Amino acid sequence: MENKKMINVNVGLFGHIDHGKTELARQLTEIISTSALDKPKESQKRGITIDLGFSSFILDNYRITLVDAPGHSELIRTAVGAGNIIDVALLVVDAKEGPKTQTGEHLLVLDLLNIPTIVVINKIDIASEEEIKRTETFMRQILNSTTNLKDSKIVKISAKTGKNIDILKKELKNLLDSINIKRDIDSYLKMPIDHAFKIKGVGTVVAGTIHKGKVKVGDTLRVLPINHEVKVKSIQCFKEDVDEAYAGDRVGISLMNIEPESLFRGCILTDENTKLKVIDKFVAKVKILNLFKYNLTPKMKVHINVGLLTVPATIIPYKIEKINDKEEPIVLNEIVGGDSCYCIFKLDKKIVVEEGDKVLIMRLDLPPNTLRICGFGEVVSFEDVEVKKLVVKEGKIVKKKDKIYIEGLAKSKASGEKLIGEKVYVPDKKIWGVIKGTFGTKGYLIAEFDGNVEGGESVILKRVRKWG
Repeated sequence: MENKKMINVNVGLFGHIDHGKTELARQLTEIISTSALDKPKESQKRGITIDLGFSSFILDNYRITLVDAPGHSELIRTAVGAGNIIDVALLVVDAKEGPKTQTGEHLLVLDLLNIPTIVVINKIDIASEEEIKRTETFMRQILNSTTNLKDSKIVKISAKTGKNIDILKKELKNLLDSINIKRDIDSYLKMPIDHAFKIKGVGTVVAGTIHKGKVKVGDTLRVLPINHEVKVKSIQCFKEDVDEAYAGDRVGISLMNIEPESLFRGCILTDENTKLKVIDKFVAKVKILNLFKYNLTPKMKVHINVGLLTVPATIIPYKIEKINDKEEPIVLNEIVGGDSCYCIFKLDKKIVVEEGDKVLIMRLDLPPNTLRICGFGEVVSFEDVEVKKLVVKEGKIVKKKDKIYIEGLAKSKASGEKLIGEKVYVPDKKIWGVIKGTFGTKGYLIAEFDGNVEGGESVILKRVRKWG
């Protein structure tokens, strides 16, 4: 029999609190790893998954790491973080209760990040046929409203009794076979650290999923944002010692020259070829969700999620507009559902980002039963953008005897003189003009046009001013 090469994949478990994600993980798990099955003391105390849990099992030629994302409304930020490290998702829904607020939020995250998903209707052992059918119909309607997940399969199971788990595994294998999982192994190393701890006789161990690149025993690496140099002592992948690990692998790495206390969520392990930047400001191209019912205004506080981190940020939305032949970044007074624009994000603390990183914008100040994900985008630059305010004035052309002048753009001769050299526009005729001087004391302006103009026609003057 031919020995198939094992492919390492990451499968996220999503869904509302108490809908049975952890129970399902328990059914599937063969190897328990970092904080899986609610092992951490805090989870046991509160009775909910408060952190990402990791465990694994083998499915044919796939070695699957299960990432159990919290369902509680306060923990949307951790669930969003999980979306950045998974290949496919299982969205768990209680057959009796049907979809709840977090079901919708999690599905939205999966749709925005374009993560192939299977909907798992759980607890069919305690629900009636009618309840199961109702939940299935409702979930199909919700899936039909998504952009990327319309064709998602729905599987009905009982995680408690194990009923139809074999069908779920078969569908999961079909889904994995149908997608082309590409790993960027030739890039620089990027591994967000999601857990750090000390093991007696081993030292500091960090756990994470390698996003890109590879790592070898003996490598000298750097931890950002703390800019700390470390050396790789040993690597474990699924409880086995390995000399090397690659993008897509879930690993535990023993590091020399660092204590676990100095590491935190948001630290990333990288190498000397890195393109990662430690910054507290960037520009992203964003799209506001059609479903988002509120608005976003300049200097508003929002939360943004990048990778495993969610941080408070101030938002300044703007668009690039052509003003008098020159492209200018013009501030937008508000953005609402359906809008696309650029945004400057000024973060409350420095984070590790690279161009092309996905960004989710959230309003965590809104009540948990409303949609708090405002929109999504992509990091496009780290340059300083000086946004401008657009001032638009409308004047009128006056024709008196042999004189043609503009009134209404300036109040006095002195303010009119400040406009000499500015461009004006006659919108009805698409004619441009240049202000050449003033006339009289009331702020009348003389202009030279590149076409014929008549008395009574409107003239537009657009100017940009510094904003903020």
